[in-house]
Amino acid sequence: MNNPVTSPAFVESINTKASAQRAFEIKASSCTLKENSQEGGNIILGENKKYCIPIYQRTYSWTEIQLKKFISDLFSAFSSKVEQGEAEPIFIGTMQISAIKEGEHQIIDGQQRLTTFFLLLRFLKEKFPESSVLKEEKFDWLRTEVNNGEQQKFLKEVIESPSSVEGSLNPYKNNYNLIQHFFEEQMQSMEEELGFNIEDFLDFLFSKVYFVLIETRAGLSKNLQIFDAINTTGLDLNGGDVFKIRMYEYLHDIKKQEKSIFEDISALYEKIDKKNKEFGDQVTDIQQILAIYQYVIVARHQLPGTLYSLGANTFFERLFDSIFKIEKWENFSKASNVEISLKELDEIIDCRFLWHRNWKYKKNFSAEDAGAVKLIWNSRYGRFWHLYSVFLFQLKEDENRWEKLLYFTRQLNRLFFIYSVRFDKRINEIYSTLMHRVIDRLVNGSYEEVMSIINDKIGKETSHNTGWKNLNYSLTTNLVENAKRKNLICRLSAMLEENYKSTEQSQIKDIINRIFDEPLDVEHIEAYNHIEESKRVELHAEWGQDINSLGNLIILESNINRGIKNKPYIEKIKQYHTSKFPFIKNFHLTYPEWNLNTCKSRTEIEKNKILAYLFKENEKPYSASAVN
Repeated sequence: MNNPVTSPAFVESINTKASAQRAFEIKASSCTLKENSQEGGNIILGENKKYCIPIYQRTYSWTEIQLKKFISDLFSAFSSKVEQGEAEPIFIGTMQISAIKEGEHQIIDGQQRLTTFFLLLRFLKEKFPESSVLKEEKFDWLRTEVNNGEQQKFLKEVIESPSSVEGSLNPYKNNYNLIQHFFEEQMQSMEEELGFNIEDFLDFLFSKVYFVLIETRAGLSKNLQIFDAINTTGLDLNGGDVFKIRMYEYLHDIKKQEKSIFEDISALYEKIDKKNKEFGDQVTDIQQILAIYQYVIVARHQLPGTLYSLGANTFFERLFDSIFKIEKWENFSKASNVEISLKELDEIIDCRFLWHRNWKYKKNFSAEDAGAVKLIWNSRYGRFWHLYSVFLFQLKEDENRWEKLLYFTRQLNRLFFIYSVRFDKRINEIYSTLMHRVIDRLVNGSYEEVMSIINDKIGKETSHNTGWKNLNYSLTTNLVENAKRKNLICRLSAMLEENYKSTEQSQIKDIINRIFDEPLDVEHIEAYNHIEESKRVELHAEWGQDINSLGNLIILESNINRGIKNKPYIEKIKQYHTSKFPFIKNFHLTYPEWNLNTCKSRTEIEKNKILAYLFKENEKPYSASAVN
């Protein structure tokens, strides 16, 4: 047979790829179902071989399209036997199994294909009862542990009496019916043109359909690594799949839980899906929940702070590697002390959806609180928004945790705003040093300690107005040189013109939508380019840096801004009047004319307004009697 994917060279390449893995045994071979004439070839069935689909696998789920292609490919290859006297071999893919244990192999990859062959053979035995080959066929070589035995009940129904089994909820029966339909359709077509003989078809099926079978002797985690190293087709495990499997191995092998614990793990995934459906939105997923839990684990077990920056998938992959002693990873020397809890993951899911419910409906928020959330997301430190869920989780026994979270959010916004405005990039002083202390105290300390760290860093206005990158300069001068700085300042300025203390839900939504969600531009009140080109040099000579100062900038709906372009102020204010923002609508009442002096005056007013907001509440920490 001249088929590159089943040749010895291909099989050797599989072994070469896998050889990079450590502490395991691997054997790769070219296999057929029952009859293999290749030197060193192997077979899938026969010799009392039995297979188990382990509990952590997905349910059987091949679709109608996949089944139709499967049957069509088989008949396409088989037709060459009738036409040419020799059937063309067909490669069906790779299959990875564990070494035999308790009389059976566990299927790591390939269960969908093997189960489909199982159903095909069961159909053929029912269809051709006179076949001597099929009379000897038994169906005790495949079982499944998926869904804690429920899938095995479905499979057993098809084994014992396929023609009497109702479909719908039984995926094996449903696909059995589809296989029957597609097979009879192909067989009828072939009979009309070339003739069909079941014994010839079985000879082809058992001897010309090839797999590359990879048998490994290793733990579950190592088997997943091998799968990842060699897999090029079939199921692609994502981070959520891998965590589910490795968490099962951790609880079953390390914590000695029963196999049924897998159902508890799966229940967390189902809970997330159910709650997402309730909200009609993809609120979160298991990767985000793990990212939140990552903060808790790193802080609680005093792991190096650099691990906060790892992606959640990588973090848990390396954590499990270290717990299982598969591989030594830098910064995971304390991994053996780590406890991973389904109960805590369940509580974090609840906290994440509690936060989203209040956010979505603006329940227990003020407009200021909602604006703080938006400003944090848009700051240079937006990744720390996960701390809302960590906060709710850590203070779960505190009846005032929501009010405390809001104060935490407002102060965190002040801190991030100051350092996002003062510096054009995020700085390690905040991103690493300070926030690692905040997370540590949030997990291992007290609420009061957390707020003390944040409030001390906010400090006084004077502490931010000395030397290079002082706050006064950053708030007022040449805002257009850094888009993030410009947008943060102008949006906070706009929020402070609104009734931002409002707790009325419709008003909160209106304020937040206008400032943060609808299309906005930052408008130069005095146009950066004079409408008369000949006056542009004179304009810039007169205005200098003030042309890009806080006083000369204002947020404005994009459609209005793009309509007025660089018209003179007297023309612009006619369009300002159509704005949804009350302070812009009435801008002409405060500033009936616009010139350099009014610009400088407004710069001071805007600066002082923002500074008052940033520092006015820094010495008023939350108390149950004084929220907001």
